[in-house]
Amino acid sequence: AILGPTPPSETPVKKARRPAGLPSYLASLYEVPLLSRRQEGHLFRKMNYLKHKAAMLLAELDPARPAARLMNRIEKLYEESVAIKNEIFRANLRPVVSVAKRYVGATRSLYDLISDGNMTLIRAVEKFDFARGNKFSTYATWAMIKNHARSAADDSRQRQRFRNGYDEMLMDTKDQRSNEHRQEAAHLQREQQVESFLSRL
Repeated sequence: AILGPTPPSETPVKKARRPAGLPSYLASLYEVPLLSRRQEGHLFRKMNYLKHKAAMLLAELDPARPAARLMNRIEKLYEESVAIKNEIFRANLRPVVSVAKRYVGATRSLYDLISDGNMTLIRAVEKFDFARGNKFSTYATWAMIKNHARSAADDSRQRQRFRNGYDEMLMDTKDQRSNEHRQEAAHLQREQQVESFLSRL
C-alpha cells in the first residue's frame, strides 16, 4: 500500500565505518542506514501521492470561505509529505559528507562544501523522478559532484581573473614608473640645454 510503512531492507543493514577526523555530529550521520532501491521507491511514491492529494484538496478550497476542516486536512497532508522528504534527506546525508571531502581545498572548507551539498540534496529530492528506474542515492551523488566541480571551476576562474587583474595593475604601475623616469630624464636634458644656451649668451 502506498501509505503503508517503509518496507524493510532486502539485505542485512551493515553498520558503516565512521571516517576519522569528523566532528561527532557529522560522524553520527553514519548511523542512519542508506535506503535500498525498494525503500526509495516506496518513500517517493508515498511523498508524491500525499503532495498530489493535498494539491487536489487545495483546488477545492474556496479562498473567500475556506473550510477549517479542509484546511486542516491539507496541512496534515503537507506535513506528512515533508516528514517523508526529511526521511529521504537524512538517509542521504552520508554521501554529502563523502563527496564534500573530495573537494576540500585552499578556498573551500569542508563545512562550506557540506552546506552546498545539503542544498543540492534538497533540490535533488524535489526533482527526482523515481519512475525512471534510477536509484536516488546515485542521482543525488552525481548532482553533488557536478555542483562541486562547477563551483571549483568558478573559483578557479575567479582566482585567475584576480591574478590577471593584479598582474595588469603591477604592469601599469611599472609603466607609470618608467614613464616618470623618461619624463624626468627629458626634463633634465631640457634644463641642460637651457643652461647651455644661457652660457652662450
